[in-house]
Amino acid sequence: MNRKALRVLVAVALVVTLAVGYGCSAAAEAAKKAGVCWYQFSDTFISNARQTLLNIADADKTIAVTDADSTNDQTVQADNMSNFFTQKVDYLVLNNINMGGISQIVNQCKEKDVTTIFANTTSPSDDDFANYEKLWYVSSDSRQSGTNMGKAIADYIKNNPDTWDRNGNGKLDFILLQGMPTFSDTINRSTYSLAAIEEAGIALGKCIGGTDVTGVKGGDTVNGVICDFSRSEAQENVEALLANFSKDVECVIADNDDEALGAIAALKAHGFFGSGAYIPVVGVDATSAGCEALKDGTMLETSLNNPVKLAKCIYKVMKLLDEGKDVTTETMGFDGVAVEGHRVWINYTSITKDNLADAAYDITDTTIE
Repeated sequence: MNRKALRVLVAVALVVTLAVGYGCSAAAEAAKKAGVCWYQFSDTFISNARQTLLNIADADKTIAVTDADSTNDQTVQADNMSNFFTQKVDYLVLNNINMGGISQIVNQCKEKDVTTIFANTTSPSDDDFANYEKLWYVSSDSRQSGTNMGKAIADYIKNNPDTWDRNGNGKLDFILLQGMPTFSDTINRSTYSLAAIEEAGIALGKCIGGTDVTGVKGGDTVNGVICDFSRSEAQENVEALLANFSKDVECVIADNDDEALGAIAALKAHGFFGSGAYIPVVGVDATSAGCEALKDGTMLETSLNNPVKLAKCIYKVMKLLDEGKDVTTETMGFDGVAVEGHRVWINYTSITKDNLADAAYDITDTTIE
């Protein structure tokens, strides 16, 4: 095969690779390489974090970033990891979806001697961190987002004592839309929201579509309606529930904005909002579409899970390690970010229509110093 033909084949192979779920920064001259396994490119929050991380790598040129779409499939994510191991990346960033296999994954990474960052997912255990010194974790504290949702619902009830109890049973009957099962964000957002409502002195009634609960504590197991953070899944499920329980629904607690927006679409289709009854809906992420819903009054509250800050923190950890520096709250240097051992925590911000300006972020912002 002549050299010209070989160059053509290589170019075609590159195009095909990118088309099936891979992306990369333009920092080809970077000395170090990072492979990033996102759980799903189509997730609004992930899409923004992903693009920001690629932008930062392009601007900084210290670490070249290549990412892969796991399409919310554990087998696909495992294949993506294997591909990055084969490429001998220096850093593996994992937006993990295999919650039951965390320790096994850590052991794989240890065998490959690759610095590993679990990002925006369930944290490895203390034993996992003790087992591998090159293991890191970067994420928001999802307990905060759950508490924010619960407090917003409790405040709404206290401010609307004559209208919130639509069926007159004196208890809060609700729809709980959950993300991926066993994911820490799903567990924490679901349970800490309900715990905050009860702590405000409000009795929980029927968990419509799920299992009724009382005396909820953060981290408990609760069973709502699994929607996998999907807007379409949430809309379909809420529409089905409204067919039988439209007179009982008094609020919707959603584990992210996409689910909340799906619920809002279903509620609108059944005559809620506008001239109809108002149902408070809360979510998480403060996406642009979520903030528009805050503006028009169909969403009560969301929590800013800042995708730009997540991407900056991921890259900054890699850069500090590459420079041989300690990763501390001070060296990270971002407001609302704290380092505890090898865990980097990003604070949530509660967002309502009254402080929408606090939800602003810019995915073209590549400053990390």
